[in-house]
Amino acid sequence: MPTLTRVVQDQIAVITEILTRVRPISVIRKLQLVFVLVTLAMVTFFLSSPFLGGEKIDIGPDKGYEVGKTAPETVLSWREITYEDARKTQAERSRVYNSGVAIFERDYSMLTNTVNSFIDIEIENLKSVVNDQSSKNIYQLIAKNPRWKNRSKEDLELLLNYPKKDRLKELIKQCTNLVFTTNCILKESPPDMQGIVNNGGKIINKGVKEQNSFLDGKHIFQRENLYHNSITMNMVTSLIESKFPKLDSSTLSVVKRLSISYIYSFPACSYNAEETEQVKLEEQARVKPIISKIEKNERIVRKGEIITPEILNKLEQMNLQASRINLSSIVSIIIVQMVFLIIITVFLKKYNPKRLNDLASNIIIFSMIWIFMISTYILSRLYYHPDNSYNLIYFFAIFTPIGMVCLLIGFLFDEELAIAIGFYLSFFIFLISQTNVSSFVMAFATTVVASMYSSKIRRRIDFLKSGFLITGIQIVIATSGYLIEGRDFFLPSNEKISFLRELSSSPIFKLYLACLVNGFVCATGAQFLLPIYEYLFNIPTRFKLQELADTGHPLMQALLTKAPSTYTHTFLVAALSERAAQNLGLDWLLVRAGVYFHDIGKIPNASFFVENQHLIPKKEHIDKNNPGLAAKIVIDHVIDGIEMAKKARLPREIISFIPEHHGTSTMAFFYHKALADLSPNQRKKINKKDFQYPGPKPQRKETGIVMIADSVEAASRSLDEITSESLDELIQKIINIKLAENQLDESGLTVGDLNIIKHSFKEILLSSLHNRPKYPNTEDTKKLEAEKTNQTKLNSKTLSKKTKNVKK
Repeated sequence: MPTLTRVVQDQIAVITEILTRVRPISVIRKLQLVFVLVTLAMVTFFLSSPFLGGEKIDIGPDKGYEVGKTAPETVLSWREITYEDARKTQAERSRVYNSGVAIFERDYSMLTNTVNSFIDIEIENLKSVVNDQSSKNIYQLIAKNPRWKNRSKEDLELLLNYPKKDRLKELIKQCTNLVFTTNCILKESPPDMQGIVNNGGKIINKGVKEQNSFLDGKHIFQRENLYHNSITMNMVTSLIESKFPKLDSSTLSVVKRLSISYIYSFPACSYNAEETEQVKLEEQARVKPIISKIEKNERIVRKGEIITPEILNKLEQMNLQASRINLSSIVSIIIVQMVFLIIITVFLKKYNPKRLNDLASNIIIFSMIWIFMISTYILSRLYYHPDNSYNLIYFFAIFTPIGMVCLLIGFLFDEELAIAIGFYLSFFIFLISQTNVSSFVMAFATTVVASMYSSKIRRRIDFLKSGFLITGIQIVIATSGYLIEGRDFFLPSNEKISFLRELSSSPIFKLYLACLVNGFVCATGAQFLLPIYEYLFNIPTRFKLQELADTGHPLMQALLTKAPSTYTHTFLVAALSERAAQNLGLDWLLVRAGVYFHDIGKIPNASFFVENQHLIPKKEHIDKNNPGLAAKIVIDHVIDGIEMAKKARLPREIISFIPEHHGTSTMAFFYHKALADLSPNQRKKINKKDFQYPGPKPQRKETGIVMIADSVEAASRSLDEITSESLDELIQKIINIKLAENQLDESGLTVGDLNIIKHSFKEILLSSLHNRPKYPNTEDTKKLEAEKTNQTKLNSKTLSKKTKNVKK
């Protein structure tokens, strides 16, 4: 009883067979048209969804929908609606305008030049008056300092009797300076004084280094408040007393009253109405429109409920949304899409017209597009949700998996196709991100980087490297977007926090972190989806080809065991084909794997093929059998090979090497033998097609190379002498035969390619079939060794005799 795993594998194999089955090109074109229409409909719906609405509600006055009246019926929202709330926006702008900071100008020259000058003069006048307590001195003092006429007799006497007049002058100046610098004292009351008291004001200081300062509202007041407002009077008194805590109360009182009188007489602060209005308008302009939301199925108003301005506004918004079925916008979206599709179609046909001529490729491409568009649409609904403010920090493209899609398409197909599809998806991102240019640039830059790097992926770790590349380009584009749009990299904080904490909460850190996450997700997602596509559609990826190029594959082991000479032939053909593919810049790994399995159909009847007959002796050999039967057996090895490859779930691209390396060529030996063995009348019954391989002819350069290599390797065994000239002649002869039979017409091989193939084959054959020295047999070697030993003994005896004669 088959296990559950086996049943699942069999079902997947059936599905794979259905998806990868070769179909007429007309059927593929019809399916492509359906896929394109589905894509157009999907994109049009996603992009035009903001323009779709429901039925209008008649809210005219005659229907009872007026502020203050009761609603005639219950109204529910038919969809989720987000809109710019003009009433709330205007209210917020009015609030910001009214709470704006007023601008004042404070002239310090009034203090340094005018007030201090009066203090100097009047204290000098005080010194000149005779130090006498009589009223005459007081009258003289008032006569010299008329401004002191309202001072009490006690104050004047204290001034006359104060022993240190210079010290008194410094106290008055200090007190005056204190009141002047800590307050903005106005001669006239500005408009909206209460608002100034609540919000404070910005002070433009003239005549000092510190030009701008901010004062709380209680420190901005009219000069009358110095004598007629108890709050202001208490504030100023407390301020002076805190500044001069050691001064006796009587002296402090006189100093305070004199200082206030100078400030009152010479107010130095004025209201700048023009500057204030400009600042308030700028603050008002910074207020962004307030977005309100009506939830789907939200009850706008209950029957009998009093209609408020807010309820009426919501009803008006529902009608406005219902009227936004903007056909012109929808048509424009369709037209732009058609233009892009035409451009991409022309591009694809120009660079590789056969690339998308099968069902599996189209399903892979369009499924990725659909997955991307659906996920991007869902992300846009979350990203632009009124409860979120992601667009203040991030760019929408950072959250889209366009890098993953381009990595997969580039790896499974090629970078040109990936860039073409990525360009279309970048346009989709541009529109769904509310035409954000930075998002489009980021998406397209990610497309180019991911597509170009996908062709360099050789190991699984390369996917992780691609993630870092995607992160890098997104960080560069995001930084550029921040600079172009004038966004703040760091937001100022009033709190004293560490640099790391400030960095972690900054927009730029969050932006770069999002780029890093996107790069990691794209790389990981590509690695996750690749095995699924690879297994379901039986795609010959680099990783799959590396597995198939392992000689431990069961079919290769069966070939080694049952057809060892075919096995050897396979490796020689692989060496020839692989070198030619490398020199032509083709997929040499595909060529190697394809050659490994190109003759597996010989396994069931290995002994019927001439290369194996000396190893597997059998009475009936094909050269002695009926030529027609022999031809059928040889042809059957192609059919058997295809069936064996399908059962082993080899990719369609690998299976194509089995029939295409023979093409539709004629088995000349058997055809000639059949004609030679029959009479002229019987020859009429011979059908040449019975002696031709079923084909098709090579459909790509790789299979065309293998066709030539297969014949060259077999023919090279018949050469008597291996020289550069003989190999040139042999290879060219094989190529001429294939050209004469029109076998290479559909392969795409050019004359230049054939020359490169010829030189590549000759290079391998010269190194593989070079002449080796003939090794001597063991008996000859032993005979020479015996002669050597005898000669050595003879030489020793002769030397011994000569030695004895010398001694004598």
